Amino acid sequence: MLATAGLIVEATLLYLAMVVGLLVIPIGVPGQFLIAAAAALFTLIAGAEVLPWWVAITLFCLAVAAEVGEAVAGYFGAKQAKGSVWSAVGGMAGGIVGAILGSAVAPILGSIAGALAGTFGGAFAVEYSRTRHPGNAQAVAKGALMGRLAGSLIKLVTGGVMIAIVTHGLSF
Repeated sequence: MLATAGLIVEATLLYLAMVVGLLVIPIGVPGQFLIAAAAALFTLIAGAEVLPWWVAITLFCLAVAAEVGEAVAGYFGAKQAKGSVWSAVGGMAGGIVGAILGSAVAPILGSIAGALAGTFGGAFAVEYSRTRHPGNAQAVAKGALMGRLAGSLIKLVTGGVMIAIVTHGLSF
């Protein structure tokens, strides 16, 4: 009975970590890696008979794929508006800085708003400094922002799929 109670506590902590991983994705934190790490740690502690290693390996692969998907979405968002590679990089860097600054103002909502504003601002600043054309810079910044939103959606959906895989893989 003690092992069962311990397993219930471990599984509860696993799901808590996975939900936190899902919740931090919109603020720019790669929470899908937290989900994969939590599953791997759970397998290490509870044993492969409770959650097989293939689950943790699959989750890690999905986490990498989601990260690549987000980067590609941001890049193509800026490129679709005829922005440069540097504008896409500016959008990504601006998003990170914006999330950090926004979290100082308001931990959760400020981080999300800061990430979005930073993505727009970073892409705009780089494109404007490159072309000196505000209309073009605004279009590129809007494209980078749309790409960022699409990338976040990709990562959120992937995170949900990852949690479903863990749930399917559990046997206790």
